[in-house]
Amino acid sequence: MAEQVLIEAERISKSFGEQRVLDGVSFRVRRGETLVVLGRSGTGKSVLLKTLIGLMEPDGGHARVLGEELSTMTEAQRLVARRRIGYVFQGSALFDSLSVWENVGFPLIERRVDEAKVRERVANRLRMVGLEHVMEAMPASLSGGMRKRIALARALIDLPRVMLYDEPTTGLDPLTTDVINQIILRLRGALEVASVVVTHDMRSAFTIADRIIMLDQGRIISQGTPDEIRADTQPWVRRFIDGRALDSEAVDTTMISVGSRSGPFAAVQVSDAGGAAPSSPSVRMRAIRNRRKR
Repeated sequence: MAEQVLIEAERISKSFGEQRVLDGVSFRVRRGETLVVLGRSGTGKSVLLKTLIGLMEPDGGHARVLGEELSTMTEAQRLVARRRIGYVFQGSALFDSLSVWENVGFPLIERRVDEAKVRERVANRLRMVGLEHVMEAMPASLSGGMRKRIALARALIDLPRVMLYDEPTTGLDPLTTDVINQIILRLRGALEVASVVVTHDMRSAFTIADRIIMLDQGRIISQGTPDEIRADTQPWVRRFIDGRALDSEAVDTTMISVGSRSGPFAAVQVSDAGGAAPSSPSVRMRAIRNRRKR
């Protein structure tokens, strides 16, 4: 018996004006599987997530989650369907004026669930991410990593069958990143959720992914298991994995201008080869002369 497909993208296309952001993207994600979407900024990764959850309507193709196409539903129908889908926003999207328990329980509060039941469920979800002790805290008092985990707890409030993550480890230190990755792995095992994770973090991608797709100019240019992606010899894939820019994308470091020529830091001269610049001292700041002229 074939494994159940919970997320399906079929030839999805999306443009903004003349810019084609997604161009015929197709994939499937099965129950208990994590698909990681890689690609540099502007390749349509976040747009892809938004088409899956019905926040954006594709220009062409179909996006189905749990067998349903949210973009064709009424808003009332989408609200009900999204209870089975957890979405972790890139910036956490917490309400600064609400406490942690109110943020996590917000979907239930909106549905007028009894407060005692809300608190009980919130405590359980916070326990799942290791933060049950901060229920009464305000988001401003928490670290970036804790805020990410609070956003994750909120996404889990209805125990969804599908999880969508938009850059869940952006801006986090390596240790906190690993905490988030381990939570994602535990959720996959405990809840058997189907997940799509958008990220730039290669270490995270290889840690949490069952499969990876790489986007460039709105198209899938490579897909496979982490080992298959590591072995891909396509030049663009190698540059992305290794973090190497094209020569045409590199910055000319022979003269880095800071501000205007008449400003306090008019120019900084550096060496082509990383040594001292061909003048003395090796780094010249015209700010000193500018100050003397005043």
